[in-house]
Amino acid sequence: MSKKFKFLPLNQKVADNIPGPKPSKLYLPDWLRSMPRDIQQLNSDKTVPTAKKCMPFVDSFLSGYTQELPCDVKVYKEQTRAGTGEDVIRYEWAGPFKPISSREQSENRPLIFPKFEGYYHTELQWDTFWEPQTPKGYSAFYNHPANRFDLPFQTMSGIIDTDDWPVTGPIPFLLKEGFEGVIPKGTPIYQITFIKRENWEATYSDYDPVVETLQYKVRSVFTGGYKKQFWKRKDFK
Repeated sequence: MSKKFKFLPLNQKVADNIPGPKPSKLYLPDWLRSMPRDIQQLNSDKTVPTAKKCMPFVDSFLSGYTQELPCDVKVYKEQTRAGTGEDVIRYEWAGPFKPISSREQSENRPLIFPKFEGYYHTELQWDTFWEPQTPKGYSAFYNHPANRFDLPFQTMSGIIDTDDWPVTGPIPFLLKEGFEGVIPKGTPIYQITFIKRENWEATYSDYDPVVETLQYKVRSVFTGGYKKQFWKRKDFK
């Protein structure tokens, strides 16, 4: 039985004009779709499975809900501030809804994060329009779209207790260094999955032979042992 929740729009204009998050399975990247399930080993007639047959990998793409960019966004680097090394990133967006903002421009204060290698030294934010209202005891985990290293940005992760706080708010992200141009409408910008709030306490046991037994069971078939024997379907609608 499916657990019910709802996405809440910021206002009526958003409800009428901006699509809310959709099941992540609708945003599979082209490179994953085109990836073969098996490839031939070098200097051999044998084939080996690719990541497309790895269910933990594939499940990360299929789980939760993904928000797409509601309009084209054009970004470019204008300058580097003397003395601070901060990059000044300018942006334009198509349409009446502003999906992006920059922390240092809006609040006029020093950056919080250090300069991460491979990214501009600036702090940008996705302005959100829809948020989930989760059942009691459940929080929402926001993160960069799973395994999407091909995107020109890196969305930061965060957890919000959306059962009591289903309120829209900015989500920070970093822009890849050297990127200037248009991030097109429809680009997945962040992924949302739900976690149940529970208290956990770790213990560490002695070696348990059941672990080795499970490994033997998975390896008793050439491919797909985990999927055939242990994997469970996750459904998001």
